[in-house]
Amino acid sequence: MSFIQRILAVCSLCLYALLITNCSSDGTKQSFEHSFQADDSSSYAITLNDESILLKRNGSKVDSVVLLVFLADECQACQGYYEHLNHLQANQANLQILGIFGQTSKDLQTLKKDLGIDFTLLQDTSKTPLLDNLLAQKQARANALLAAQNQESNSADMDSSDNAATASSQADNGGIHSEKGEKVDSSSTDPSSQSLESTPLKPDLPYFVLYDDKQHFYQDYEGIVPEEIFSSDIAQLAN
Repeated sequence: MSFIQRILAVCSLCLYALLITNCSSDGTKQSFEHSFQADDSSSYAITLNDESILLKRNGSKVDSVVLLVFLADECQACQGYYEHLNHLQANQANLQILGIFGQTSKDLQTLKKDLGIDFTLLQDTSKTPLLDNLLAQKQARANALLAAQNQESNSADMDSSDNAATASSQADNGGIHSEKGEKVDSSSTDPSSQSLESTPLKPDLPYFVLYDDKQHFYQDYEGIVPEEIFSSDIAQLAN
């Protein structure tokens, strides 16, 4: 690992530590405001902070475990899951499920009736949807972890002169070899060779984000998840 590469790794760690805390370059924490109209015409506001949200309904804070569920009316997997979400909402007293749709050809009341949904629906029509900001946070967390792993690997390389000398000797003999004598691409096992991603990938729907009763981030889930997993996680948050 060259000196320049070590410097870049440190810079990457600092950059993604900055992203993960939602701070601007002057150290001021940023938050993202999102407003929604619900299917019952009430208004919801979600303020997205560093690893937490602030949820308000008609201006009043909602004090409960919150499960955000990102849906689409054309999503076939979503349609098979509404019954489970209805059951969760009916059987978890301290849980607020919010189903969030983007652009849709139907109004929320019609969607709720047609799809047999019993939990609250919101429509996100903001220029930068809440889902995009949540995915950016998720990508920043992953990149911060990768940058930290790269830095740890680089530090280990610097502290281990014996390993450096061995690697240099092996390089002189035509590359690093496995115990069987096969040539190995060192980049495939070197964490520092893994790239930091800047563009979050769109998840499979339904996409869930769970917050505890203080509305701190707990876990996210992608695709079809057994109802028992949600029940177990929500029960842990209630204790």
